[in-house]
Amino acid sequence: MKMVKYSEVFTFTDQLTTCPYCGARTEMFLEISESPNQAQIHKCLSVKCGFEFTEVNDN
Repeated sequence: MKMVKYSEVFTFTDQLTTCPYCGARTEMFLEISESPNQAQIHKCLSVKCGFEFTEVNDN
């Protein structure tokens, strides 16, 4: 099992999610909807980047 520290959190938008570093498309691989603020974990689809980050709904 891999443990990752998600120190950077981004907010949802009405646009498709892209990597904040390289701009490539991302894949959501975990959604947490039981928390007060819905959260999603995304991974960049670029093989050169692969950045993983959390996206939260701030409403």
